[in-house]
Amino acid sequence: MSQRTIGILHPGEMGVAVAKTAQNSGHEVCWVSEGRSPETCRRAARAGLADAGTLRRMTELCPVIVSVCPPEFAEELASEITGLGYGGMYIDANAIGPERARRMGERMAAHGIAFVDACIIGLPATTRGETWLYLSGSNAGEAACCFSGGPLEVEILEGEIGRASALKMCFAAHTKGLAALRAAVLGTAEELGVLSDLQRQWERTGTTFADAVKSLQHTAPKAWRFVAEMKEIAATFEAAGMPGGFHLAAAEIFARLAPFKSAGKPELREALEKLVR
Repeated sequence: MSQRTIGILHPGEMGVAVAKTAQNSGHEVCWVSEGRSPETCRRAARAGLADAGTLRRMTELCPVIVSVCPPEFAEELASEITGLGYGGMYIDANAIGPERARRMGERMAAHGIAFVDACIIGLPATTRGETWLYLSGSNAGEAACCFSGGPLEVEILEGEIGRASALKMCFAAHTKGLAALRAAVLGTAEELGVLSDLQRQWERTGTTFADAVKSLQHTAPKAWRFVAEMKEIAATFEAAGMPGGFHLAAAEIFARLAPFKSAGKPELREALEKLVR
């Protein structure tokens, strides 16, 4: 594929990993500075991203735009792009349910936009083999050509729009759901005064207390990002005929940990105090 200018909305840590993969694949990457924080501006500068300035200007410059944003803003951002008369390819790589992805795809296709359903599984990667970008829908093959250079690995899921989003929902339902469950167990044991007893019994049965604590401490600074994602998972489960209550509870657990945003790894006692109200 010849060089293209690819737009990234927005260059958080994961967005930068997507941008780096596009750059390594021979493409120029730009972003929109309007309304963004100084921290995001610095991150974009370090990544060597060109500044389109405004969203409208990005739609004029970029035949391909990738959305990497919190799931609660995904549909609104897609609507903004549609309202600007964009006619290129739009890759939605957000943690949204398959029904939402299909709805967005239909709406954008009706306006002449080539929609690609995508998801990212893994942490912001710097080396290959750690994080995967999955793509689905009729335009997935063309989109994959934009991201051949790593560090993200690219895989096409055969079939209709919604398959990539469905995979993300199922994967995150397990990994982040398990983190929420561990946090809830630790908080409950602390409140009932049996935390040390639980630790002793876990060690006897092969469960490592340290792993549960590490999970809680690792999750807490990012928990604010997971609240809307858990609600998306709950809706996805309910649409598939499964109960969604577990992940609605997980959303509440993560909401209680949300004050640790950007605060670094908390001490166990601090995290437990936030969990138990």
